[in-house]
Amino acid sequence: MLFEIGEKVSLLKESGVYIIVEIQTNVAIVLDEFSFERKVLRSELVKRQEIPLHGNIPKKDYQKSENITKGKTEKIPEIDLHIEHLIETDSLLSAHDKFLLQINTFKRFTNQMILKKTPRFIVIHGVGEGKLIQEIRFLVHAKEGFSIHDANYSARGVGASYIEIKLSIAKEF
Repeated sequence: MLFEIGEKVSLLKESGVYIIVEIQTNVAIVLDEFSFERKVLRSELVKRQEIPLHGNIPKKDYQKSENITKGKTEKIPEIDLHIEHLIETDSLLSAHDKFLLQINTFKRFTNQMILKKTPRFIVIHGVGEGKLIQEIRFLVHAKEGFSIHDANYSARGVGASYIEIKLSIAKEF
């Protein structure tokens, strides 16, 4: 694959956006989002392409789920990250692009919950191969003020997580 200096790329098995600063025979030197240089194999570089989202983003990012606590019914926001709930057609997207869309939707939704001062919400991620939930758990554990648990099995089956936010210390993604 041909790459150009200054081109934005991704790396296999990693998240983030990198900029190519030098190209050699089998390796390339890239800058990460913190301006650190890295030498990577050219075979690990992935061209980035814009995801066509014109009109495909759902108007309503979340639904309300009911949680019964001590005789009270509490509405808990939830978001479904299944790709068919995020865009109408996914035939043009690679698996990596779909994954990035799901992660970015999760981050955007979490930021909305912090801004709305909502202390808990549910993420429906499905079971699949587990890459999405692994990344969500990594993101949640890396940020102070968040905790993640498996959601109630009886209400949602497997493939959902319950996220709690300690609003006094949590920061946006």
